[in-house]
Amino acid sequence: MEYFKYLPVTAYTYVDVNNTPYDIAIRDITARAKIAARLRQTQVALYDYIVGDEQRPDTVSQILYKTPNYTWIVLLVANIFSLYDWPLSNREMAEYLITKYGSIQKAQTSTPGFYYTIEGDRVDATTYGLLSLNRRGPSLTPYEQEIQDNDRKRRIKIVPPAFVPQLAADFRTLFR
Repeated sequence: MEYFKYLPVTAYTYVDVNNTPYDIAIRDITARAKIAARLRQTQVALYDYIVGDEQRPDTVSQILYKTPNYTWIVLLVANIFSLYDWPLSNREMAEYLITKYGSIQKAQTSTPGFYYTIEGDRVDATTYGLLSLNRRGPSLTPYEQEIQDNDRKRRIKIVPPAFVPQLAADFRTLFR
């Protein structure tokens, strides 16, 4: 991925199990914070994008920017640190629910496990029970909550294609 090629290299000294020191060069991935700060300073309008079923970061880059080489821009702008932050496909979600709850039906029919106030704050069952009826928001089954959480991940921010070449150029000069 082109992203890592431009990150600064930092030398670290490690000690092996025999207490022998050795040096290793490591890409400084913490530079991401510097890039994100620079991006926030740039006057670029970000747009909402809904990640489709079975789309991965590289396929979103291909669709939007006509190349997978800007996958790092998709992830950076969407503030994705781990692919666990990326939405699951419908197939992956079904497998996840079966693994976690035993079956999709159990996840759908389990007693609510997620409770909310009318303001949208998540609370535990005890707190929810103590709330007056006019302060209680929805209570969701595990299935409803998992689907809602995954669907929330589908809405990401993207950089318009016209600005991507300049953003990539700025990135390369940022670490020279």
